[in-house]
Amino acid sequence: MMILVWLIDILVIGVKILGGRMNVNPILRYGLWLAVLSAVVAGIGVLGYLLVLLQHQLTELA
Repeated sequence: MMILVWLIDILVIGVKILGGRMNVNPILRYGLWLAVLSAVVAGIGVLGYLLVLLQHQLTELA
């Protein structure tokens, strides 16, 4: 249970950094933004790949 609290705390700190409410090095802020955007792009890529696999699976059944 305590691990969940720590994870939520880290998430809140990350959102504060991304939102500009915490004074940190700008390189850290830009790097964190780059990591978030890269994760979003990777997630969209995986979703697209899974949709293509689903389409191939459904066309084989028909």
